[in-house]
Amino acid sequence: MEGPDSSPARKRDTPWTLIVLGVLALYAVVIALKNSDKVRVDFLFFSTSTRLLPLIILCVAIGFVGGFLFERMRGRRSTGGS
Repeated sequence: MEGPDSSPARKRDTPWTLIVLGVLALYAVVIALKNSDKVRVDFLFFSTSTRLLPLIILCVAIGFVGGFLFERMRGRRSTGGS
């Protein structure tokens, strides 16, 4: 017995999610290749040189965690601390 996904029209459909994921993966590779330069980073107590891409990823992660924590604290304050 055939299911609804086995019809001939369904087999010809373009898998848009795979195409979008493929384009995003290609874009990520291009970003990684374009941002492979070494840069010097000065922290408060030390400095180092690192590739630009890991530094960008680190900054995005710090921003994400900071935004998450800020929203959590703001939500806790508006609900009266519970």
